[in-house]
Amino acid sequence: MLATSLVASSATLIAVPAAHAGDGDSRGRTETVQEGGTIYASYEHMSSRFRPEDVTLKIHEKNRSEVLASVRLVGTDTCPATSDCYEDVFRSEPVTLPAMGAYVIDVVAREGQPDEVVQRSTGFLNYGLNPKLTLSSSHPWVSYDHPTAKVSGSLVAEDPNTHEVKPFAGVGLYYRAREAHGEGWVWTNQKGRFTTTKYYDEYSSAATTKFEYMFDEQYESLSLPFRQQELKLTVDTPTGTLTAPYGSEIPIRGKLTRIADDGTEKPVAKEVRIGTGAGTDTTAVSGQDGVLATGYTVKQSGQVRVWPTGSNWFTAPAPHSFTVARPPQTSTLSNVKGTVDKYRKVTFTGKLGVTEGTYPAGTKAEISIDHRPAGGSWTSTGTFEAAYGSSFTASSPKKADSGAQWRLRLVHAGVDSPGVKLGRTYTRVWNDGVSPEGVRKGSTLTAKGGLMHKSGSTWRPYAGHKIRVWFKAKSAGSAWKELGSTKTLSDGTFSKKFTAKQDGTWQMRYTDTDASHYADYGSEDYVDVR
Repeated sequence: MLATSLVASSATLIAVPAAHAGDGDSRGRTETVQEGGTIYASYEHMSSRFRPEDVTLKIHEKNRSEVLASVRLVGTDTCPATSDCYEDVFRSEPVTLPAMGAYVIDVVAREGQPDEVVQRSTGFLNYGLNPKLTLSSSHPWVSYDHPTAKVSGSLVAEDPNTHEVKPFAGVGLYYRAREAHGEGWVWTNQKGRFTTTKYYDEYSSAATTKFEYMFDEQYESLSLPFRQQELKLTVDTPTGTLTAPYGSEIPIRGKLTRIADDGTEKPVAKEVRIGTGAGTDTTAVSGQDGVLATGYTVKQSGQVRVWPTGSNWFTAPAPHSFTVARPPQTSTLSNVKGTVDKYRKVTFTGKLGVTEGTYPAGTKAEISIDHRPAGGSWTSTGTFEAAYGSSFTASSPKKADSGAQWRLRLVHAGVDSPGVKLGRTYTRVWNDGVSPEGVRKGSTLTAKGGLMHKSGSTWRPYAGHKIRVWFKAKSAGSAWKELGSTKTLSDGTFSKKFTAKQDGTWQMRYTDTDASHYADYGSEDYVDVR
């Protein structure tokens, strides 16, 4: 990883939040002060429950309760008896500890008395002289190619006991990354090193980010510029002024590229907006290869713009524009034919074209297959795309009923085909089954039932029609097989005898329909052959 050292500057200390949260106005705050080669604890009095002269500071290692130093405050005689000296700051007696490091400070007021007050972990005592903080970055700027800002640092100090300069381990530094909206505490490891990582996205501020680090009286900062890349939009088609029918889809083909940090031009996947700015804009996304392949549905005439959506990663290129001339509403649906098969599938065929004018090559339109039940209103059952100048075949996902009307509608253009009544008479295989249940191999089985068709609101016997008998063996992987057929009698009933050979499922099917009736399947009936 490239480690680029940047110039770090010193400045006046800013206010640093305490490493440990307080508990209201009864919570004092402590920190480290060094002067003239001596280390002291600083205490900010924030209590009305006791006075500064009552305070003793107890210093111990993290995660241990053994007190290594106990110091009083100096200068408390300056606190008038008539005042609680709230928010006044006092220095402790000089602190001497066995080893360089970070220690915890507890505040004890009126020690050993019945009304003793103990406030634990009010701050840290960083026991080290003349600390020196240095900063470096993994990369000298932030950009689309380098969205992660990784700032590392090291902290060394002089051991107060041996005066040896060595890594200051286990101490906390407060940091703030202004434009990255990040702040908090970071802790040094055994080598006195620390790392802060901030990730930028396309909405991050396009400005230099300043990383600031504060340790006691030490302040260092490091600035990382935000480098925008040039974004390029090339649209090959459409260009100029064109005429296209309302509701048609004009192909838009182009490419998005960026000038990378290394100076080369590279493709980029990004959202692109397309529209007139009249509240009907649409969006598309270029592929990983930068290719933009989409379409624009003509809803009105005028200038249409194509432009990438905003991103702080890139400079904004000039929008591409083309003009849609005011066209006559010339789209037409011709040779439209709707059919419904015996399984209730509705299919339309036809051709999309124009009565006058021209359209760009590859222009398409969205067509809806509409349904209207008797006494109801038109609703869309689904849409499909059709190309101008070409024939189409499309089916509705909705099953047909009996007596409803169907039509095609050119979405966005107000062009409809005439409504056509599509539907057949319902049939029903009923009271069907195979008996007896549970027979010996070689015995006779009878498949029987009845067939009806609907006349108005009444079901009537349907005589003289073929019923096919199907069977699927129990064994894995077996497929349905037709075993025979029979015809319905004058009362619509039917029966057919078979020899029981193996376990399996039986089903009667009416599929030999005429053009006016739907097919129907009976229920599945499992028979156990012993």
